[in-house]
Amino acid sequence: MRWFESSRPSSVTGAPFGDRLPRVLDAFARGDLEEAAGCFSAEAEYREAGAEAVRGREGIAAHFARYAAAGPAWRFEVDEVVRDGDRACVVYRFLVAGGAGEPWRERAGCATVHLDRDGLIAAWREYRG
Repeated sequence: MRWFESSRPSSVTGAPFGDRLPRVLDAFARGDLEEAAGCFSAEAEYREAGAEAVRGREGIAAHFARYAAAGPAWRFEVDEVVRDGDRACVVYRFLVAGGAGEPWRERAGCATVHLDRDGLIAAWREYRG
């Protein structure tokens, strides 16, 4: 994964910007959706491409738990992260296992990420690549 950072100073106070973003990306990579949900603020908004927004850490945790319980095997692979202060763009590939020996299906995408003043994820919005 490649990281690019702006030379402009961060507008985030409190927890450093780098605290939650690498943590949530690592949690997604390990398939730990419970830990990933814990990186969002209590009032956060999470929006997958083409879907309605899920609001609040509890709502996001419930959304992730439903997917973990009912969804197919999956992988989340980050290709690049570009960040500037309290905002970032995450370029990723989401892969889903094919059934009956079929190959994994891959969907490229990116997410814009905004952090709050405490360094928690306030907004995550995905776009299809």
